[in-house]
Amino acid sequence: MQVEESAALETMYLDSFEDKSFISEIDETRVDETAEIMAEVFPEEVLSNWSELSLDEKAEKLNEYYIRAGENLGINTKGVIVEDMQTPSDPGTVIFGYNSGDGYIHINEACVENPAYLGEVLDTATHEMRHQFQNDVIANPDAFSDIPTDVIETWEYEFDHYINPDYDFQGYMEQAIECDARDYSENVMEAFKDKLNLN
Repeated sequence: MQVEESAALETMYLDSFEDKSFISEIDETRVDETAEIMAEVFPEEVLSNWSELSLDEKAEKLNEYYIRAGENLGINTKGVIVEDMQTPSDPGTVIFGYNSGDGYIHINEACVENPAYLGEVLDTATHEMRHQFQNDVIANPDAFSDIPTDVIETWEYEFDHYINPDYDFQGYMEQAIECDARDYSENVMEAFKDKLNLN
């Protein structure tokens, strides 16, 4: 009975919005403002000199971006933790970072150190910031009136029944919270590139 109820809930929530990603009109403004902050913290001179910065200086830049953008979004962004992350069992896989929903995001030190990964690091910081946004929307929906109730319910359900990529990568990728975070970060990265004429 419990399994049937769980399946029914999952169907109800996941069918509530077709493409599993939700970008409201206000989100479009959030994207643009987040990209603007990224461009201020990571102008061309910072991008071109990234390899010359120390790990602490790189972490400070990521922290400045995350906190400033989070404050602008009205969410709980406490800081960025750059740390050593275990290499996954699959040698072709790189873990860039994660979010535990507590206001901190964690970014892989090896990726921050490697200039070739700078784009992925900025994308990851933005993706994990969106997960913090999702958590804060669930905790305080009245503060984010542009996000519909069915979207919030889907996000909450999926955080409660999170699919770990180690066990089901396809299921992980198809979760609405992951689709939404990917779309948001991709939109921010495109807007950032436009602002710096990198496209």
